[in-house]
Order: sequence, then structure tokens, then C-alpha cells
Amino acid sequence: MASDALLPARRAILATLKADLAVTELVPASSIYPQVAAPSPTWPFIIYGSPSGLPIRSACVDGTEVTVAIHSFARARMVGSQMMETAEDHAARIGAAVARALDGKRPELPGGGYLRISYRGSQLLIDGAEADAFHHIVNFRCRAITS
Repeated sequence: MASDALLPARRAILATLKADLAVTELVPASSIYPQVAAPSPTWPFIIYGSPSGLPIRSACVDGTEVTVAIHSFARARMVGSQMMETAEDHAARIGAAVARALDGKRPELPGGGYLRISYRGSQLLIDGAEADAFHHIVNFRCRAITS
């Protein structure tokens, strides 16, 4: 019986990010979102990208191979009027924390089964919507085994 594990995979990944102290030291758990962020989110923030899935079928296995990107958005880190960290460095640091938090992890899936997460690369770019911000993208391939 085929199952689509996109929703359980998203929930497991977001829970893993929100539980990771290295990530939440940089981005509060309340600023880690599914595909839609809060209106006018507080910077920095993280958004779970649009996932895609392919069925995994074998004699004793049912699941979904999920490909997803996690997007981190950051501006320069300021203390008063003094820049402590550029937007580019801040976004890169958050993206690296996301990669470390998820790579090689095997969280349980809500409803049963597990998710095996593998880091597949990243990109750092100027955020097109915000001239003074950067956008870091971390790509993952995940195997959601549901039976």
C-alpha cells in the first residue's frame, strides 16, 4: 500500500530544527516556519521549502523519498548602530547550523516509522526581496520509511 509521507516528514524536520540548540541560538523556534511564514516575520527566520516525493516500494518497505530545501533569511546582526556580523555571514552561519542539525539524523515520524536525512548541498545568495539581506538554502534528501 503506497503512502505519501510529505506531511510527516515536514513535521519531523521542523521538530528536529526547533529542538536543536545551535539552530535556536541563532533563530528562535517561533521563527522556524513551514512553507508560509508569519506576515512580516521577525528576522532572522527559517522556512521549510516546497518538498517533492517519490514512492519507495519494496517487498517489506513502504515510504517516500523526499527532496526538500530549508531556507534561512538573515540581515546584518547589529548591536545599537554597530554591525557585529554582515548579513552574508549571518545567513551562512544559520545555514551551516541547519545542515549540521539535520544531516545524518533519523527522527521518528508522527504516526510511525522514521526519516533518514542526508545533506545534499547548499547555496548562499543575496535575498532579491530585501537589498540588505541574505538567503541561505540547504538541500536535503530524506527517506521516510512508514512500514
